[in-house]
Amino acid sequence: MPKVEHERRGQPRVKPKKPVFVEYPDYRPRIRDISLSGAFIEDQRPIARGRVLKLEIVISKEPPIKAKAMVRRVEPEVGMGVEFIEMSAADRGRLRDFIGVTAKIEHLEAF
Repeated sequence: MPKVEHERRGQPRVKPKKPVFVEYPDYRPRIRDISLSGAFIEDQRPIARGRVLKLEIVISKEPPIKAKAMVRRVEPEVGMGVEFIEMSAADRGRLRDFIGVTAKIEHLEAF
């Protein structure tokens, strides 16, 4: 009789009694556009509308801007629009500085 697949494992697996989650640190979807109130995240597998996400927004070699965001709009196989619902004052200031610099550059390039 052939061995059952799980018998070849080195350690037994268990089904958790409570929900257990995992984050993928190497998965980094791109932000298409961003403002102080939210962003559009390009992701072929967008998360359902109404869900809350913990984001780390990487804009430079500095530590990431951390925020909680709620998914407000979903474009299947394209991405999702999120609204920032929680962010520290320091991170909001850094985001404001980044957006200000970006807006100035875009304005100058338009001429």
